[in-house]
Amino acid sequence: MFTLIDVRFIVKKHYGTLRHDTKLRFIILIFIVIPIVVSILFTTINKLLTQNSVNALITAFAIFTGLLLNVIFILFDIVGKAEGNVTQANNRRLLLEHLYANSLYALLVSTITLIFLIIIAITEIWQNHPFLLILSSIVYFGVTHFMMTLLMIFKRLSILLFSQLEKEDQ
Repeated sequence: MFTLIDVRFIVKKHYGTLRHDTKLRFIILIFIVIPIVVSILFTTINKLLTQNSVNALITAFAIFTGLLLNVIFILFDIVGKAEGNVTQANNRRLLLEHLYANSLYALLVSTITLIFLIIIAITEIWQNHPFLLILSSIVYFGVTHFMMTLLMIFKRLSILLFSQLEKEDQ
């Protein structure tokens, strides 16, 4: 029944690409510890989400979701056009597969964070309610985790684009 919405494959692919590039301790630090620390920091200094911040985050994540969908389709088109010598084509294809998996994962994180933001907006729990504290923590974690993933995608995209430019200069 739930196989239609099972996203474990996306998560496994994403973390598989990370394991290919770095050690587990750095993955845990960047994608789990830093978001947890940011989440705890914001909630302990009593920076809970307000109606304005929720609306701004909903808008931002809706835009990022659309942009990530475009990136995924562009990457899908590029994957089919891998050319050059065998080693370069294999390296480029591997980078494209990693970018594809990372972009899908970022889209997933964005969507999940957006769902929590919509829950906050719908329930309108703007008083000092424990439920708002929990949801604010989850959203801060999601936003930070998404930003770290997005920075990694930017880095990989820049490598891909600059390598393409160098290839064209030769």
